[in-house]
Amino acid sequence: MTKKLVFALLLVIFLAQFAVAPAFAASAPVGGCPTGFTLEMAMVHDAMHHKHAGTSADQNGDGYICMKPVTPSSHIHVHIDNILP
Repeated sequence: MTKKLVFALLLVIFLAQFAVAPAFAASAPVGGCPTGFTLEMAMVHDAMHHKHAGTSADQNGDGYICMKPVTPSSHIHVHIDNILP
């Protein structure tokens, strides 16, 4: 009985992670990016291991940031918030 309860609890915790993510992805970007930058989802991009200049924070709250690679591998890049109309 205890093993089944622990398994069920772990399963609920695991599946709850996927139920929350689409809520952030549902909105459209508020602004655009300057030339040379690409639009990226802020939450997904923050999970990657990389070095960057600028801010990875989503300052306008739409869930997106702009990214421009500095090195060919994109391991080092610049972040800015998507604020262009």
